[in-house]
Amino acid sequence: MSASGTDTLYSELDKTSFFVLEDDKDVLRLVHDRFGNELERLKRAYSIHDPDAKLPSTESPSHILFGRQFDEVNRTLVGLLSLRWLYNDKYDTFCGAQPEAVALTRESFNWMRDMFQAGLKNNDDFIALLTSIVVNDLGKDPQLASDYCAKTGEDISAQNHDHILFKAVEAGLVPSFNRLSRGERADVLRGMKLGAELNFGQLAQAENVPVSLAALLELRERPRIFELGFMEQLLDIAGAGGHEDWTCAKVMIQPVLDAYRNVFEVSQSVIAGEIGLRDAYDLILVRRGRELREKGFRQLRVADSHDRALMRMLCMGRVISLETAHLYDSALEDLEVVTKASLIASLNVDGSVGQPAVIATYAPAFFTHGVSADGAGSGDEKRRRVQSLMRYLARVLKLDGVPTSSSAVVVERNLLEVIQDIVDSDEFRANPEVLDKQDVPKGVIAQTI
Repeated sequence: MSASGTDTLYSELDKTSFFVLEDDKDVLRLVHDRFGNELERLKRAYSIHDPDAKLPSTESPSHILFGRQFDEVNRTLVGLLSLRWLYNDKYDTFCGAQPEAVALTRESFNWMRDMFQAGLKNNDDFIALLTSIVVNDLGKDPQLASDYCAKTGEDISAQNHDHILFKAVEAGLVPSFNRLSRGERADVLRGMKLGAELNFGQLAQAENVPVSLAALLELRERPRIFELGFMEQLLDIAGAGGHEDWTCAKVMIQPVLDAYRNVFEVSQSVIAGEIGLRDAYDLILVRRGRELREKGFRQLRVADSHDRALMRMLCMGRVISLETAHLYDSALEDLEVVTKASLIASLNVDGSVGQPAVIATYAPAFFTHGVSADGAGSGDEKRRRVQSLMRYLARVLKLDGVPTSSSAVVVERNLLEVIQDIVDSDEFRANPEVLDKQDVPKGVIAQTI
């Protein structure tokens, strides 16, 4: 179907045009027609980019629409294209350049496909999901917080991007939201509130804490909101590598999907009232431990605070290989006694009034950018890097210097700048101890009860 065919047969974006059009370029142009304002904001959104990434030779989605590379535009649009590939049973395209050893299985692809086909019952469902995907990362545009402050007088720039988005939508700063039907608007807004309190990606990687799951308790009569939010998160991950490879859903490999299926199952159990928050959270850890045990790693006991802290870092570091698991284990074991005790204690705080937990946002990127078992350097060099990361994390997870609140249960510290300025630098790779001199990010209260 040519661009002219788009004009004559499908002049606007709906469920039919999105899935029937043969050419992805035609679909992207329809997306731009509906979400032009939001895509302009995504041009300004911050991202973490691998300077050594080898980009495909084909045109990226952002280049097709704007003639330039914009990381967050590409990530978002690859998420949308992933929905097309799933729905239209394009398994080979979806998996594309995924490494063969960890590529998504056909069974897992079908599981996702069945979820989307069942979940998108009509055009309202479809537009609600597309809107959720497109606006998901708008909070990464610094101008959105500035526009909100100009309109309301409230400075929310220190909040995480999910909170900024939710507040901006409430203030009427996201035009596409206002075009939804009343029912879908209510569900999408409630889904955004859920995302601001519970990020499924953070749960899959044990980046958040048990009290973060409390938001699920409000959904016992509204399972549709969870369903919509979960589908959006799957597509967000499918597009997460889209700024470096826009030809496929490169990040949605089998271990990642396994982690998200775990999240789906434990969340459903919480919503149904079958399991408590701590037990649900610990199932994520237990299953990661079991996967590594099957590869030959030692038995990890979630009831042991040392093992549980290690399990959280193995999840944060997206550790799936035996070699990397041993690297993290030995690094923690030989960490300085006082630092190790502090780190273990902090990683075992659930979050409550009187004892808030600290979440280090971007912790997975912090670990994976900081060290790779398959990357350059000797075993000792990699171990030094892991221990440096752990020492810094121990300082980040302390409540020192955080504004007090009688109802606070979660505090966040954003690691994005330290990743970009220090962890990604040649200086860190040559001298990991440079991180010891770096101040920790300012903490902000992220969840209250």
